[in-house]
Amino acid sequence: MSEEEPKFVGTRRFGGQPVRQPAYNFRDVPYCSKDLAGSTLSEVTDRQHLVNSIAEFALLCNEATRRKHLSEIARGKKSRCPSKPLSIEYIFDRIDTDDPIWGFMVRTDTPMSSKGRTSNLKASPQWKRGMLQGFITVTTFTQWRSSFRFDSLHESAFAYDPDDLTELALKGIRKYDNDGRLAEELEATVHGGDPWNEGIVYPRIAEISLFGALGCGKKLLQLVIERLERSRASESQNYDYIVLQATENSIPFYESMGFVRVGCIMENKTSEKGYKSSPVESYVTKKHGETLAKISQEFGGNVWDTVFLNKPMYPTIGPRSWLKKGTTVFYHSTKAQILATSDASKTGQLGVTLEESSLAPKWYVAKENDTPRSIAKKFCVHFGDLLECNKKRYPELVGTSRLKSGTRIQVSRFDVEDEAYIPYSHWTFPDDELEPDEPSYMMAMKL
Repeated sequence: MSEEEPKFVGTRRFGGQPVRQPAYNFRDVPYCSKDLAGSTLSEVTDRQHLVNSIAEFALLCNEATRRKHLSEIARGKKSRCPSKPLSIEYIFDRIDTDDPIWGFMVRTDTPMSSKGRTSNLKASPQWKRGMLQGFITVTTFTQWRSSFRFDSLHESAFAYDPDDLTELALKGIRKYDNDGRLAEELEATVHGGDPWNEGIVYPRIAEISLFGALGCGKKLLQLVIERLERSRASESQNYDYIVLQATENSIPFYESMGFVRVGCIMENKTSEKGYKSSPVESYVTKKHGETLAKISQEFGGNVWDTVFLNKPMYPTIGPRSWLKKGTTVFYHSTKAQILATSDASKTGQLGVTLEESSLAPKWYVAKENDTPRSIAKKFCVHFGDLLECNKKRYPELVGTSRLKSGTRIQVSRFDVEDEAYIPYSHWTFPDDELEPDEPSYMMAMKL
């Protein structure tokens, strides 16, 4: 990096004072009752409180992984190499960077019997009040790659998933965004920010950033989902979706809670400099006293989306702030949402052409007996370019080939090489060297 290029300062790697060690051994921590009987639940919003618990978070994750591994062996199940638990460095980075950040913790309070009832017996010497049994933290989804996009239809979206997971997905055992609709909804949400500073923020999408539990995981996740569904909209959060990064061992658990695998891709290059946002349209006020609330209503947008998009220019603006005549404001329109999708079948809506909608490669999911020639005619693209591009995936493809229903055909951005996009790697920053063989297993659900 040259001296003229900006240096990323969004996070600081773990360092400083030694982490505070717990006064107990995590092998002595009892499983939590499903109804949290005998335990205390506390909401945490203080960042320093979370920092003081870093060692406990890491040790609990290690212990949960160890117990699951031993349980599989005891049941005679073929045990694969356990997923790598959370590292102290990653935990610290998340607590230091996530904004906002809040969550829940569960700790022991009363000795319990093996049947989940209050025990009349004297607690064992190993038992202590305040042992950590579970934790979960929540933030607004943020990422630092300017080329990132949610896209389950792109060839690279699931390209590096383990073979066994891919096979299970094809058999319908693993849940994934097979028609690309969930990814389109996520990509169409308002977002904006500078990848070299605060990151690109998605105020409509909440993220489970840290999570570990011994018996109370389902309860903690349910509490978070309920809280998010009840939360009031504001300029910094207006959640419609929730995402998380799953380890291979945790996938069935998250699927049982309603999450599905969703595709995310990015270009294999350093992030571009400067502010980047979701597609927007502009409006110039025609008189004094117009407000973002009125403008959003007129153009069918959400007022909090409009506030979010205009905050970088007008830091103190609110829904009912009076604007001067001639003020330029930006809003997130229905047309802007169509521009963000990767589904080529949505072109033509509201007058959006395939050419102007091609912010990223567009895909058409073929119907039974569609041909490449008919698809090229449908989208008014050069037949030879479409055929050459898609022959990389289907070498025997010709203009009259009759396609099976569900075949994905690329219909735009023929100039973009397949290698330009790779699966998204979570928690990577503008100048990080990418490891495409270690992509994220992003899962999402609609609230």
